[in-house]
Amino acid sequence: MTTAERFRAFAEASAADGSPLYAEWADGVAADDELLRVVDRAPEARRQPILVFAVSRRLGAPLGPYAEWRRWLLAHADDVVADLGRRLTQTNDVRRCLPLSLALARVDGPVALLEVGASAGLCLYPDRYAYDAGGAAWGDRASHVRLAATLSSDTTVAAEPPPATAPTSVAVLPAIVWRAGIDLAPVDVRDPEAVDWLETLLPPERTDRATLLRRAVDVARTEPPVLVEGDAVEALAGLAARAPRSATLVVVTMGTLVYLPGARRQAFVDEVHRLGARWISYERSGSLRDVRDPGVAGLPAADRFATLALDGEPLALGDAHGTRLHMLTTCARPAGTDAEAPLG
Repeated sequence: MTTAERFRAFAEASAADGSPLYAEWADGVAADDELLRVVDRAPEARRQPILVFAVSRRLGAPLGPYAEWRRWLLAHADDVVADLGRRLTQTNDVRRCLPLSLALARVDGPVALLEVGASAGLCLYPDRYAYDAGGAAWGDRASHVRLAATLSSDTTVAAEPPPATAPTSVAVLPAIVWRAGIDLAPVDVRDPEAVDWLETLLPPERTDRATLLRRAVDVARTEPPVLVEGDAVEALAGLAARAPRSATLVVVTMGTLVYLPGARRQAFVDEVHRLGARWISYERSGSLRDVRDPGVAGLPAADRFATLALDGEPLALGDAHGTRLHMLTTCARPAGTDAEAPLG
């Protein structure tokens, strides 16, 4: 994928995600040879549009029309390129916890949860968030972190059987007794500057996402997770060995493995299998040979961007953020195990 193609694709995604400013900037860069040459001075892995825009904002770029932003970037090109070499895209999209919760509800607890590509570890608290989708609600209904999604398909999020007190269903999440993550550059939720960088990585118009981030950070600060710096493959076994042996080890990857080369990606999957862990993935559809192709046709491309899978078995297709899901099977666990959250 060329740099221009990256920015063109990002423009489309930004328009769909409610950021007309980033859509305008990305469209502009995609057609601007001079700007593309500046971006291409950065290491290839750091030419991501979201990183370019976040770095420019951090360094003082104006949030104005493309022409104004372009003038600023050309005047500060050396500083931008230098900072791109030091920064990583470390977004913590808490919204993906909704599909994560649907897969996690199929795992017997207690659970030791280990996320690869954890950033600040905000997705290690799916049991501390509230969910609403398809006419059902589950999770911690007292939580200030509230996540919603639209569901399609003929299946529902349902208990087996639903309790008489609930007009719709009950979703049951297992008890999580240990939380840990691996990242190339872990973010400490107790560090205000590091948290500010996470917020800078969000589109400027999406104040709702900034609020969601701050609320999730507040949750994590009450019980900071164990985060280790390391490679997805090399650090996995060492961290997994620290999990309680009485708990079911669940390894989670959400939008992480696409950043690994194909052979390295497979090495990671093989390591998860070797450890005997359960594996929940919400990764780009078609990017993992160990995740079965569900063969669903007729969905818009954006709504089958990612595949939610448990141990390679697909459960749902969804958008990049976990806000639109097409269920492939009933994502529930029998009522009566661990803590139940009545719906409806």
